Amino acid sequence: MRFSTISLSFTLLLCATAHFAQTPRRKTNTRPASPRAAAPLSPPQPVATPSVTPTKARAPLPPKPLVIVSGQTITTGEFDPTLRQRLEELEDRIMTARGKVLDLQINTLLLEVEAKKRHLTSQQLYDLEVTKRIKEPTPAEIKKFMDENRDQFEGADVATAAPQVAVFIHAERETRLSDEFVSRLRTTNPVVIGADINTPNLNPAAVVATVGGRPLQAALLNERLKPIIYSMRLSAYEIEKKTAERMITDLLLLAEADRRHVAPEDIVRAEISDKLHPPTEAEVGKFYSENKAQINGDLDSVRNQISAHLQDEQQQSLEKALADTLRKGTDIRWLISEPQQPVQAISTDDDPARGDASAPVTIVEFTDFQCPACAAMQPVIEEVLNSYGNKVRFVVRDFPLSQHANARKAAEAADAANAQGKFFEYTALLFKRQNALDVPSLKKYASELGMNRARFDAELDGGTYAAEVKHDIEDGEIYGIESTPTIFINGVMLRTLSADALRSAIDRATASPRASTPPK
Repeated sequence: MRFSTISLSFTLLLCATAHFAQTPRRKTNTRPASPRAAAPLSPPQPVATPSVTPTKARAPLPPKPLVIVSGQTITTGEFDPTLRQRLEELEDRIMTARGKVLDLQINTLLLEVEAKKRHLTSQQLYDLEVTKRIKEPTPAEIKKFMDENRDQFEGADVATAAPQVAVFIHAERETRLSDEFVSRLRTTNPVVIGADINTPNLNPAAVVATVGGRPLQAALLNERLKPIIYSMRLSAYEIEKKTAERMITDLLLLAEADRRHVAPEDIVRAEISDKLHPPTEAEVGKFYSENKAQINGDLDSVRNQISAHLQDEQQQSLEKALADTLRKGTDIRWLISEPQQPVQAISTDDDPARGDASAPVTIVEFTDFQCPACAAMQPVIEEVLNSYGNKVRFVVRDFPLSQHANARKAAEAADAANAQGKFFEYTALLFKRQNALDVPSLKKYASELGMNRARFDAELDGGTYAAEVKHDIEDGEIYGIESTPTIFINGVMLRTLSADALRSAIDRATASPRASTPPK
C-alpha cells in the first residue's frame, strides 16, 4: 500500500498559499511582450535560428542513490518509470531553456537595432508596431470566449471574470502582433549565430550571437538563466526528496507492521483514519474570521471549501505524526542536497531606498501595493530593519500584478511621491487603504501628506513614471519573480517570508564575503 500525503488545492479561497501568502503573478498561455524583451519566444526563423545543440536520445541513466535507511539504499530506480524519465530529462530541459533565452535576447537586440535605425526609442518603436495596433476585445468577444471555455468559468462571478478574460485576449493579440513584428525584423537585420550556448564551461566572454553588428556575450544570458536553472534543479530535487520520503515511510511502516504482526492498513487506520473528524462549525467560522480579508465570498459560499481544507490539514498532521514516530531511532542518511540558491546582480538604479548606501547588506523588495500579502509583510520588514540599524539598506521596486486593477497606477503614484521625498510615508497609506486605490484616492493621499498636488497630479495623470514601473516589472521577470512580495538579500531570493527567515538571511549575508559588495 502507499502511505502518502494528500494536498488539496485551496487557491479558490486564498490569494495564495506559499510561504507568507505571497500573491502569484497571474499566468496565461501566452505572455505579453515588452520593449526590453521584444517578443515572446517565437518560432525559429531561417535567418536567425539560435545555435542549440539538438537533443539526442539519451541512454537510460544509472539509478541515482538518494538516501540510506538502516543500511538499505533507496534510489531513483525504484521510482515510477514515467517520473524517473522526467527527472532524467532535466539536463535536456535546461538546454532547451538556454536556447529560448538566447532567442528572446536576440529579439530584444533586434528591437534595439531597428529603433536606432528609425531614430526612436525601443519603447516608441514597440508602441508603434505593436501596442497601438492591438484591438481591445469587445463585450461580444469576451462573452464568446467564456462560452467556448465554459468549464473553466463554472461558478465564477462574471463581473470578476470578464476583465480577466479581456486581459487574456489582449495578451494573446499582443503576442501575435509581436511575433509578426519580430519575424519582419529577423528578415531585415543580419543575425549571425556564434558559440553554442550549451557548450560546457562556455567562457562568459564568448559571443553567442551578433545582431545587426552588436555582439551578444554568454555572460548576459548566464545571468538571466540563473533563476530559471535554479528553479528547474530545485523542482527536481524536491520531487526526489518527497518521493523518497514517502518510500522511507512505506518501508518503515511495513517493518513496524511486521514487528506488531498486523497489516500496514491496520496501523494507518488506527493512527490516521480513526482519528479524523469533520471540522466543527466553530472551527470553520474561526478559520473564516482569521482569513476573511483573503477569501472571496461570504461564509456560506465557501463553507464546504474551508471544511475540506481543514480536514486535509488534519490528515496531513496525522500522517506527519505517524511518519515522525516511525522514524524515531532509525538511521537515515541523505545522499542528495538542495541546490544552492544563485546570487543575482539585482539592480537598484535610483529606486526608493533608505539606509546607508554603503551598508554591507542590501535588501531589495519587489512589491505590489494592492497585494494583501505585501501589506502583511511590511510590519515584519519594519521590525527586522529596526534591529539592524545602519547595517542594512532597504530598496523598493515595483512589481504590480496583472490581476490587481489599481496596482500599476498605485506604483506610479508611489514614484510621484518619491519625487517629493514622501515615498515611505505614502506607501504606508497605500498598504493601509488597499480597498481605495483609484486615482482620486491616490491624489487625496498626496494632499494628506502635504505634497505639491499640482505637481503630483500632473505626473500621475501624464504617466510620468509609467516607464519606470514597466522597467521594474521587466527586471523582476528577468530575476525570476513570479509572486509578490519577493525579497532579495544581497542578490539571494528569500524563500520563506517571515521575520526569522529574514533575520537569518541578513545574518548570513553579513557573515559572507560578498556582503561587502552590495548589488548596484
